[in-house]
Amino acid sequence: MWSREALIAYLYGVYAREIRGDKRMVAVAEAVNFLPGDPDIHAGLFFLPEGQELSAVIFSNAATLAKLSRVPISAGGNSGNYRYVRIGEFADDTPGALRGIPFSMYVNSDEYRQLWKPYGYEPWTAEIEVFHNPNARYPINPALFPEATHWLLINGVMDCQRYFNTSILKSQTLIQPASEPVPRVDELVFQDTYDGVDTEFVEDIE
Repeated sequence: MWSREALIAYLYGVYAREIRGDKRMVAVAEAVNFLPGDPDIHAGLFFLPEGQELSAVIFSNAATLAKLSRVPISAGGNSGNYRYVRIGEFADDTPGALRGIPFSMYVNSDEYRQLWKPYGYEPWTAEIEVFHNPNARYPINPALFPEATHWLLINGVMDCQRYFNTSILKSQTLIQPASEPVPRVDELVFQDTYDGVDTEFVEDIE
């Protein structure tokens, strides 16, 4: 859940920091030589001499037990007397945005299925990201992973190429009685925990 930001800084030597703009908080890229919070770990692995042997890093924040439940249920599987709800944050593609867009969605709903066109259900490949090394001795062709999100440094600018329109930064999957309503976004506080949600249990964090 929290390793994604550190991974980007570790690989590319760039950290996103929020500053106050004219009307709102915006993100700016800041070059770093060491990982924030750990001065013993060098940042920018892709730019170190030994880094050229590394073609790319494949990462997912959704390789969890919750994923094993959501995929079949979103495809129409029987969830019994329980309701599976995914709550978290969508990526905000607005220039300068750093924080995600909160969401709360019933996994077996048409609204949730439409996030994953052309499948119509949550695919196994959702949330797979490939961070490409711009200095790799043997670059990887993005076509080898057609449904992944690809991060490529092109002329000094980070380009994010997605197969699915939706990108989820972090989430929890809640399992609650089917009689309970889906929690509204304004009822949730997405920090270390979710407050104000009465559920049977929290299955997983991504």
